Amino acid sequence: AGSFMGRTPGTVGAPSPGSTLSTPGNVGGATPSPAARTQTDDQAYLEKLKQLSKYIDPLRRMIARIDKDEDRKKELSKMNNLLEILSDPNKRCPMETLLKCEQVLERLELKVKTAESFASGGGAAGVAPGVGGRLQEQNICQPLLDAVASHIKSPMFNHTLSRVFGPAITTLLGPSPRRACSSPEVPAKRRRLPEETVEIPDLLQGEIAHLDQRFKVQLDPSQHLGSRTVHLICQLDDKNLPCVPPITVAVPENYPSRPPQCNASRDQYDSTQFLRNILHSLDIHLNKMPEKYSVTSLLDTWEMCVRQACSLPDTMVTAGRD
Repeated sequence: AGSFMGRTPGTVGAPSPGSTLSTPGNVGGATPSPAARTQTDDQAYLEKLKQLSKYIDPLRRMIARIDKDEDRKKELSKMNNLLEILSDPNKRCPMETLLKCEQVLERLELKVKTAESFASGGGAAGVAPGVGGRLQEQNICQPLLDAVASHIKSPMFNHTLSRVFGPAITTLLGPSPRRACSSPEVPAKRRRLPEETVEIPDLLQGEIAHLDQRFKVQLDPSQHLGSRTVHLICQLDDKNLPCVPPITVAVPENYPSRPPQCNASRDQYDSTQFLRNILHSLDIHLNKMPEKYSVTSLLDTWEMCVRQACSLPDTMVTAGRD
């Protein structure tokens, strides 16, 4: 029995098949455990998710734009699922799927990624710094562009743009002769005439003072001195109506014994079919007016013609062109 327990000086005990040697040469060949691989994959997934977080806001804006489009419901569903993956780290998907999502996002919102790289890096190699500033400026204006895109199908879209941006553009570039809302051009010499020399009867002054706030009335600066007829420029400022050119009202000396006369600029009211409909309706209603009528009645009739033109269906507008 002692011969089995003893060990000769020149022999080394062989390890059992189930044991491993912890030698320096065996350290590099060690295989990571499944837990370590899972932790590494989670870290890579979260890092990629963090990189894609910059697409969350652009994706939400895109979803808001197409939310009311019935033809893009399937695309909207895919975008909502993509947004949930980006917004909720607990909603996991395979790494290959996340990489495919990244490719889709780059195609949809590439300009956002480019603008952010210029804004953070101050410009790329070989590209002028001014280009980065322009891209950053485009990114700043994105909410305005999104608002325009969401309302572009509205029937009042053009009139809303004219009301919002028209005054600013007129201030920057000056009045345009083709712009429907521009006031009639007046020679420079006539603009310098003192308005206080024109005598306005007290009756007419009182009527103008009691007009509804949607009517803006001012003296025509082109009126000749010494004329007994008072010329007024009347504008319609109603947020629920489109912007239309002003009309000129000539109030005779013996008003109200004689009615005022309306003069709408044929050049301005002939620029679009919508304005031609207003002018045609105004001519018809003025011919049906009683023998005596007031400035207030004339302006109310003008406003009514604008409302009627807005309510005309597209078929009637098209028929009016023929």
